[in-house]
Amino acid sequence: MQTIPQQMKAMAVDEFGGLDKLTLHTLPVPTVDAGEVLIRIEIAGGNIWDAMEREGDLVYNKVHFPRILGSECAGTIAAVGEGVDRFAVGDRVYAQSFMNDKGGSYAQYVVVSEQTVAPILDRLDMRMAGGLPCAGGTALRNLEALLTGNETTLMLWGASGSVGHVALQLAKLMGARVFAIASGADGVELSKQLGADEAVDGHSADVMQRARAFAPDGFDTALVLVGGDTVQSTLSLVRQGGIISFPDGVMPEPKAPDGVELKKADGYADPMLFDRLNRLMSMGEFQVHIAQTFPLEAAVQAQSAMKQHYLGKIVLRVSGE
Repeated sequence: MQTIPQQMKAMAVDEFGGLDKLTLHTLPVPTVDAGEVLIRIEIAGGNIWDAMEREGDLVYNKVHFPRILGSECAGTIAAVGEGVDRFAVGDRVYAQSFMNDKGGSYAQYVVVSEQTVAPILDRLDMRMAGGLPCAGGTALRNLEALLTGNETTLMLWGASGSVGHVALQLAKLMGARVFAIASGADGVELSKQLGADEAVDGHSADVMQRARAFAPDGFDTALVLVGGDTVQSTLSLVRQGGIISFPDGVMPEPKAPDGVELKKADGYADPMLFDRLNRLMSMGEFQVHIAQTFPLEAAVQAQSAMKQHYLGKIVLRVSGE
């Protein structure tokens, strides 16, 4: 059994600001209290709100520095706190560290509440698991808000992005017919590979025409993961009595046509959500598409890459092969 060191490497900021503020630190390994677990991290997922936290635009708890960034990870349980009986040392897990008082996942270790942790399915490798917690939670919450089921017609905006490519696969496992609106020719190709019934580039001129042809009687639902005028115009194709859902962070927020319900759903973790997510993923083919993998020390380059065009997820390799 590996011993737990007193200190760890972490990418943290000593003040809010630009990319130059994110630097490699040597910091104490956080202590485990009741109801918590210590995870030895192999993969940390990258999310755009990590950059927002670095810049000081997303502050969710008492500010103290150095502040370790990172909102999700995958690794193995290194220690468990009092009262934790769902996990044992050595278990392979994925977890959210978003809004975590004991620091984020751009580090060799993280302490989180056991409520934000789930076992990794055997079919997922550690890289995929590290990119799953936030995207999977957000995708499933929104699909459940849409009452997605067999033969539901779903318009999915942002289908090749971090949340969207996961939502596409989950929607298909739930029995939906998915009209995927992706970014670029490569996004369209990925959407098709992941099972979209039809996929179109959101920048093309025929989005409305192809959407009408796909659902001539109107869409039952729409999941909106990006904003813009074109997005808003297509929402007129959601039928009366239909539902539109979106997560926090989509700007501008979508507006629902008359007779259509609008819901907002975020992917904060809890054991039941992750249990449902694992059950769904086990029902058929599923992957987390990893666009790029950076070493922990290259977190600056990873955050820079997140502002460029990419498909799926960007992750950091903290340890492991």
